Amino acid sequence: MGLVKKGRFNEALKTFSEAEKFAVESGNPYILYNVLYARGSFMQALRLHRDALGLYERASEAAEGMIAVDPGNVDAQTCVAAVNNNLGTLKKELKQPEEAGKHFERALKMLEKLLEKDSGNSTYLTHLGMASNNLGNLYSELGETENSEKQFRRALETYGELLAKEPENNLYQSYLGTAYMNFGVMQGKNGFKEEAEQNMVKALEIRGKLLASDQENQGYKADYDTTLEKLRELREKGKLEDKAEEKKAEEKSEEKTEEKNER
Repeated sequence: MGLVKKGRFNEALKTFSEAEKFAVESGNPYILYNVLYARGSFMQALRLHRDALGLYERASEAAEGMIAVDPGNVDAQTCVAAVNNNLGTLKKELKQPEEAGKHFERALKMLEKLLEKDSGNSTYLTHLGMASNNLGNLYSELGETENSEKQFRRALETYGELLAKEPENNLYQSYLGTAYMNFGVMQGKNGFKEEAEQNMVKALEIRGKLLASDQENQGYKADYDTTLEKLRELREKGKLEDKAEEKKAEEKSEEKTEEKNER
């Protein structure tokens, strides 16, 4: 990425091509996977999604090949989890929700296997939380409310576990705030106003503390502002719905009064 920042895009592509050629000649699938994954991430960061997709799919083939040879290989399982999470994110952006869901599920399956061997591994838990949050968002978009809630609760539980060990970890706090925010949006969309507000308030508190700790951080500021705006929208929508319900109740009451008068 350093070459791109310096405006040397073509040089970066040449470097990746040379690395890929070396990886293929080496016959080592792990080296090939890492080169393809890195190049895919590079393309995804530049929003060249179609290019990234092809590279990730090739990286996935290399990782699945390693799993086929040695199903218990931790490095191979880690590779499968990472590339499937990225494939899920990419296919979601490309409006392929069913395919995205399959990739997120595959990532979760691998992470669960990894955690069976090392239950307290912070890296595995972090990625499990991310995959669960991603899947929660996807299920929400597909209208699968129960599955969405299940995944968001899993993400919240996972980040809570991480923060219990490292309470001051800003990255974990940020992930937790995102999970609360997304859960709240899903609940609001499905009419669970009180629960949605509770989760958005929690997200706002977390993101407010992060912003207070680093007021120059534009990411923290954007997250805080977005949460505040979503919370305002939810409350305004709730007020309008309450007024509509009050109006309906008044109309029904007037109808009953008229019926009595007619008798």
